[in-house]
Amino acid sequence: MEGKVIFGKREAISILLVLICNQLILGFPSIMSNSVGSAGWIMTIYVSIITLCLFLIMAKLYSAFEGKDLLDIGEFVGGNIIRIIVGLLVVIDTVFLISIKLREYTEHIKIISFTQSPVSFITLFFTLGMIISVYYGIEPLVRSASIVVPVVAVGIIIVVAGSVKNFEFSNIMPILGTGPYDIFVGGLPRISIYSGLLPLFFIPPFMGGYKDIKEIGILAIIISSVVLTLGILAYLLVFPYPTSANSVLPFFELSRVLEYGRFFQRIESVFLLTWSLAGMIYLSSGLYFIVYVFSKTFRLKYYRPLIIPFTLIIFASSLIPKSLIEIMYIDNKIIRYYSWIITFGMTLILLVIARLVKRKKRGMAKNGK
Repeated sequence: MEGKVIFGKREAISILLVLICNQLILGFPSIMSNSVGSAGWIMTIYVSIITLCLFLIMAKLYSAFEGKDLLDIGEFVGGNIIRIIVGLLVVIDTVFLISIKLREYTEHIKIISFTQSPVSFITLFFTLGMIISVYYGIEPLVRSASIVVPVVAVGIIIVVAGSVKNFEFSNIMPILGTGPYDIFVGGLPRISIYSGLLPLFFIPPFMGGYKDIKEIGILAIIISSVVLTLGILAYLLVFPYPTSANSVLPFFELSRVLEYGRFFQRIESVFLLTWSLAGMIYLSSGLYFIVYVFSKTFRLKYYRPLIIPFTLIIFASSLIPKSLIEIMYIDNKIIRYYSWIITFGMTLILLVIARLVKRKKRGMAKNGK
């Protein structure tokens, strides 16, 4: 990398909120409703609690490697081979995720505003924005996130508060939706909704200590869980199941029912710009994360020459699915079921092995003395 950038807890929390809560703007409420019916909000709380517990375990294991990221820990465990394996797994996983999300954003923008424009044309504008954003580095991205997050938060609050008059509490009955098994057993893979936490274990070199990383992670999970739960609960209270499970743009549909008197209608158009900006920050952050991890994995001095090649890969990959239906299927049945494997599975296993290796080396050092 060309230099170290230091940013604070507020910026780090903001970028994590963008990475996690962006799905509320996309199809998250419909996905949760499709999974457990009227109990989508309960499963969100349940998954958030499981995620918080897993993170606390990971943070405890990570405390012995203060200031190091996952690549450093991988190298500590098994040298260059493990570092490269970890780096490539993270890059491949993130490229796949960002490709799908890029296509999802463009399809939604096409549905809302540019119905006659080709998908590739809209995608091109997003990719150009990603290239420009990543070229200037991580600091402008996290600063932008810290500005955009409060604006988007106000928008979400307005949508939720404005939809109260349309709430019908019978919509969330039966309270356990399709059943407790679907929530508490079938819902476990849904911890994938917090896969946006993965960059947290790559930013220690930019931060300044284990204590901050732990606090950032806890706050990001708690705030995200509140936002996602309130968002899906408001959606389910307005749109009954199974109608709630079939919307392509659930939160946008929720904003369309808002009316504040005669002169404040069609409020969803006001939020379109802020949501698009949040999407741009999400996609740009994902691209930066890819080029950063790849460059550090192979110890490249500069990351900027990687921006165009990876952007082209993401652009081409995003055009492979044939339709929005296919994109939604990939998001619901693949990403939301299996992305936890890298974020939690690989990270947890790596940290456990690293702690065992460190303990063994410490014991050998004592015996040598």
